[in-house]
Amino acid sequence: MSITDRLLSVYDQIVIYGAKGWIGQSAVSVLLNQNPNLSKNQILLIGSKSEQFSNSSKVLDIYSATDSTKFISSNCLFLNAAYLRREKMKTMNRDEYIQKNYEISDFGRKLLKENNIKTFINLSSGVASEKLYEIVNRTDDLYAKSKIADEMMFQSTCDSVSAFFINCRIYSISGKYINEFQNLALSLFIQQAFQKPRVISVRSPETLRTYVNAVDLVKVLFELALNKKNYMIDSGGYLIQLGQLADKIASITQSATVEKSTSINRSADYYGDFKMFNELAKQCGIGLLDIENQITDTMIAFNK
Repeated sequence: MSITDRLLSVYDQIVIYGAKGWIGQSAVSVLLNQNPNLSKNQILLIGSKSEQFSNSSKVLDIYSATDSTKFISSNCLFLNAAYLRREKMKTMNRDEYIQKNYEISDFGRKLLKENNIKTFINLSSGVASEKLYEIVNRTDDLYAKSKIADEMMFQSTCDSVSAFFINCRIYSISGKYINEFQNLALSLFIQQAFQKPRVISVRSPETLRTYVNAVDLVKVLFELALNKKNYMIDSGGYLIQLGQLADKIASITQSATVEKSTSINRSADYYGDFKMFNELAKQCGIGLLDIENQITDTMIAFNK
């Protein structure tokens, strides 16, 4: 039985909020892989506006938050993958960014209050794992503070309505649905490998990251949702130095060289309790992609 069938044996409906995003598209691909013709009463896709969208050669209906409410069933599984990333602060003023993200998050909160959601999967960020007082005192890190505030709000709301809460702090992910090409080490390294002079420049080669394919991430979260339990977890996957990541990309493309900085100014490592996530994946029977296959899968996005 497919993961979709198993989920729909427990929940009346699966709701993907942020269906056009990186993780949203990954979730859609998992759900429709073996069940391509499911109705909106079974899988409801929500985005910033109502539109039709192609995903893996399928034309899908996506509804705005306002238009979607009349289709939302009781006893649903809700994947909260909608949020304005940190990069959006470059094109929006502070108040606009706060207000827009509040509106995005408030949609999930209101649905929880209406008692339709039985399990709420929240995709948070690794920045929220820092101590709260450190974040509060770092007044320039609005994204981090917003993520912490949302975690607390969603957990409190889930508790108040007896909904299960799965919170996953995302560190670094990969995959063919990547939609951020400017600010991530993985995407920048791949771009540099493909573009002349085909030199991958690594400013902090010893910095550590963990990478997990977004499809694998979603599979694990969906399997956990079948358990009807609460989870507070970090994303996991493959632990690697950025210099090693660049070397592997150069090896796979067979056309790039790597230049590693010798500066003593090393950027901070960025990973959480990846061993716990990897163990949960193992318990769920999910084999996580190794880093070479993650790179190859991510490169698909650059050939579209």
